[in-house]
Amino acid sequence: MYEELKEILVDELQVRAEDVAPTAGREEVGLDSLAAVELAALLSGRYGVRIHDYEVLEADTVADVAELLAERRAPASDRAPGTPAAPAPGVS
Repeated sequence: MYEELKEILVDELQVRAEDVAPTAGREEVGLDSLAAVELAALLSGRYGVRIHDYEVLEADTVADVAELLAERRAPASDRAPGTPAAPAPGVS
């Protein structure tokens, strides 16, 4: 999931590839609040899961965002008990 996220950051948000590392913080890759909104929308649209901009902003590292995305994409059987799946955008 990290490699896919890196590709999105580089191709869609014009982050320099050399700035993206699993341990890089959002400031290091230039994810301000506007970029977080854009990234959340890109991830939600591309993968059919709901990820909010505040979740991107709360993530400490790029790896944390990738982990969040992986968790949201995981089938129900792979999630920890009691962890609901986030509905796709527009689904109530």
